[in-house]
Order: sequence, then C-alpha cells, then structure tokens
Amino acid sequence: MVSAYDADPVFQANPAQLGHLLNRIHLGNLAIPDFQRDFTWEPRRTKMLLQSMMSRFPAGTFLFWSVGPENNMFGFRPVAGVQEGKESPQEFVLDGQQRLTSLYRALNAIGDERFFLVVDEFAVLPSKENPTGALRDQVNFDKAILWHPVGSRDEKALNTRSARIERGILALEEYRVFDEWLDDYAETRDGAHRKAIKVLLRDFRDQYLAPLKSYGFPVVTLPSNTRIEAVATVFETLNNTGKPLGVFELLTARFYPNDIRLRDWYESALEDHPILEEFGVDAYSILQAITLRASGSAQRADVLSKLKAEDVRDHWDVVVRGFARVLEFLQNECGVVTPKILPYGMLLVPMAAVWEEVAQAKGPEQVNILARLKQFFWCTVFMTNYDQGANSQAGADYGKLRLWLFDPAAQAPEAITDFFLSAATLRAATTRRKALYSGMLALTVMNGARDFHKGVKLTPERVKSDKIDSHHVFPKAFLASGSSALSAELALNRALIDSATNKAIGAKAPSKYFGALRETLGERELVEILSSHLLDADSDDDPFRKDDYDGFIDRRLADVITAVELATGKKVSTEVELQ
Repeated sequence: MVSAYDADPVFQANPAQLGHLLNRIHLGNLAIPDFQRDFTWEPRRTKMLLQSMMSRFPAGTFLFWSVGPENNMFGFRPVAGVQEGKESPQEFVLDGQQRLTSLYRALNAIGDERFFLVVDEFAVLPSKENPTGALRDQVNFDKAILWHPVGSRDEKALNTRSARIERGILALEEYRVFDEWLDDYAETRDGAHRKAIKVLLRDFRDQYLAPLKSYGFPVVTLPSNTRIEAVATVFETLNNTGKPLGVFELLTARFYPNDIRLRDWYESALEDHPILEEFGVDAYSILQAITLRASGSAQRADVLSKLKAEDVRDHWDVVVRGFARVLEFLQNECGVVTPKILPYGMLLVPMAAVWEEVAQAKGPEQVNILARLKQFFWCTVFMTNYDQGANSQAGADYGKLRLWLFDPAAQAPEAITDFFLSAATLRAATTRRKALYSGMLALTVMNGARDFHKGVKLTPERVKSDKIDSHHVFPKAFLASGSSALSAELALNRALIDSATNKAIGAKAPSKYFGALRETLGERELVEILSSHLLDADSDDDPFRKDDYDGFIDRRLADVITAVELATGKKVSTEVELQ
C-alpha cells in the first residue's frame, strides 16, 4: 500500500539535457516571466560556466514554473537573443535565467561576444616525437576558452573558418559541425599525421564538446498552481544558500596543523583594514598574491599545490597591507571611489604583491614608481587585459612589474608595450563591458567630477553619504520613445549622479532637466559641473539643448578619448576598422 507521503510529490524533479533546453528556448516554450531581471552576466561568467560543463563538473540546477490557468496572467518575454518563438510558453524560468541565456547566446554566436576554443590547449597534437599525441592531463581553461567582442579587431581576425583553422581555433558554435571542421583542419596539417590527428581530436570532441549538447541539468518544476507567495519564498531560499567549498577552505584545513589559522587571520585583516571588506577582497585573492610572491603564479592549481605554510607565514601581513594600500592608492589617485567602479578585482592581486617594494622607495624615486604603477593600471583597464585569462595575466604582469617599476629600462608589462584601444570600441561599449565602463567613470572622478546637486567634488565619503551611483545621462525611458538606434546602455551614457538629482531627472528629456538645473545653478556653474564629468555643454548647440543622443555620444567620446590618452600616455586609434 502506498501512503499519501509517497503518492503526491510537491514538485517534479527531472534531468534535462542542455541541447533539449536550448531547443525549447529557441521555440519559445521556455520563457522568462516579466518580473525577472534582465540578462546581466559578463562574458567571464559564461566562460566559467562553460569550463565547469566541459570539465563535467556540477553547474547547478534549474527551477521552472509550469504555465497554466493560475499563472498565465504574468507577462513574459523570450530569452535574450531569441527573435520570436514559434510556440507559447509552457514553463517560466524562475532560477537559471542567467546560465541558460548565456549558454544560448554563446553556443549560437548571438549577442555581444563570440566564444572560441584553442585546440592546442586541450591536446598535444601528434608529431614525429609523439606520433599519436594525447589529451592533456590538465587543461588551462584560462587560455583554452577565449571570447572577443563582436566587431572587435580580434573577433574579425577569426571571422573565417580558414583563419581559425590556421591558428588551431574552433568557434564555439562549430561544435555542432565539428567533424566537418576536423576534415578541413586535418587537410592543413602534415599528411603523415592526419589520421592520428583525427583520432585524437575525436577524443577531444567526445571528452569536451559532447557536454555542450548532452550535459544534464537537474530541473525542478513547480506546478502552475503554486502561489506567488511560495514563489517569493523559493527565491529567498535560493539567494541564501551556503557558500561552496573553495580553495581557501581546503588550505585552511591543510595549514591547520602548522598553527596557521587562515580564517582567524582573514577576519583580523578585515578588522585592521576595513577597506578590504568594503571592496570585497576575499581570502583567496590574498592567497593568490602570496603565491605570486612565492612562486610567480596566481593559477588555482599552483595556489593549491605550490603554496607552503612558510610562504603564508612570511608574506601574509605584507600582502594584506599591500591590498589596503593599493585600494587607497586607487581611491585617491585613480578615481576608484566606490567598489562598483573597480574595473577588475583580480588586478589588485599583482599590485598588492609588489606593493611592499614600492613602499620602501623614497622621495622622487617613489613618485616616479607610483606614476608607472598608475600607468600600468590605466593601460590594463582600457586594454581590457583581465577580461579573460586573468590568473595567467596576473602572473605575467607581476613578473615584469617587479622589475619595470624600479627600472624603466626593463621590459614593461604587456598592457603598456602592446596597448591598443580603438575609438570604435569605446563608442560601442555597453555597461556589460565592466572594465571599460568602470574605467570611464573612474576617469571622470580623476577629472574632478562634481556633485550635480551641491557642486562639490566627489570623494569616497560623499559617494556614500549622498548615495551617488552610476545613472543614465539620457534617461532610458526617454530614449525608448526616440529615434536613435544607439543603445541606452552605452557606457558613454553613464555618469555618477546623486540620488536627489537622479530622482528629479526621472524620464525627462535632457533639455528639460538640464534646463531646470541651468536656472538653479546658472549657466557657467552648470557647464563646469558637466565638464567635470567629461560632458561637453559649452556651446549654444550642445546636444542636451537639442535632446540629440547621437550627437551627445559623439561629443562625449571625444572628451573620453582625451582623458584616456592623458591617463595611459598612449594614443587611441581613431581609424575606421574595415568591415
């Protein structure tokens, strides 16, 4: 006899293959309820998700809500990137939207970025010395998975299959036609090894590409009659789940017998240096910087295998102090007045690792060293060097920083020697390009950005007290009814604005709200405040008076380019890139 406890499950839980889920998204029967937030994931998070799946690690569960008479009154929209579904939604995505959207876009080459796989990073190809080749025991995913913004110079260089094959690169969306790609690839290789190459790379396909179609996600499905109060409780529960076991926890256990209490040391660091907690410096980042000083690497595998108890004991205080001083340096000298506009958390790691030696320099020597450190920061931000392969980049940068900062004749870090930034990249960057977006805001603070409401310069204290945050200059709601084809979410359309001014702006046309500010502040004062934010309004035909969004973007781009060139000491390319 089956009891009631066994016969009536509260919800259904079933596995679903990724390929099936993506097909449902394409058809439209799996959709996003309107009360869900928009897609926000940065490309690096998509890359991490791909790494987990290709490594056959768990990548979380999905929570769906069946659509029925009880909940079909909710508005919905397709997953970002789907043009128009052919079917009506059968289920809403409650938890997993960011993962599903990022996978749908990446695996279909839709959206702002395109992803690639570097074959040599997965396999040692056949050669005279090694006629069969072999899959690598450990894959360096920092280098194995690449992404480039669509339309960028790097993406255009990989636009054709022949160009990709020449460099041993597979576009991620080509996983569906891998055998066809492999035939073309093998034809370009040494004929004596073609058969072995095909055998080996079919193993690569089965090991690493198969999960892109067959990876099984556990799916929990709530019935359509689940009350909205219960759905809200589910969200609250999901957002309060425990933190997974990480490198810090593993090393805490390993070093415990050596009388090293990592958790206690970290809590003391936060107490001694509150700025670490304010900027979210985690304990693992500290261990990465220590490993840099001890062995020159910030790779996860090296933190786990090479870091020794004596390294932690010798370098902990030095590195913790380095993080605190670097953050103060970035606040005071580079305009990073709030954690939200720190372009890269990982960039702190090599800077903190080298800070102790910087602090020991005196007088004019230290002034010159700090100037070079500042140039390194700005060049790295606008070169977007830490968008991918950040652990590898940190190791390479530290190796050169520790010499170049003190000897300008030594080889400088890559961001300085190979700096390249195009005006087109700056113009097209949206708020999802975190480094460029944050870098532009920090530049305005370094330029002397003033509070719109009170006219005083922005400081970390004022940003907190006046609730100053990044807001649209041309309001999103205003642009929605306009004729411009440009996105409202361009980084150039953002400024640090206090809450009182932003509330007054609302959805008004710029001509109206700047007109009101002009009456309150006076023409000269308003122009000076706008100029401090790299917003040019010093003429009768300024774009704000005309509500000219395209003109505003062009004019602000010119001002931002000037500021970038001053900060980096490098020229921004204004040449039109060939399509």
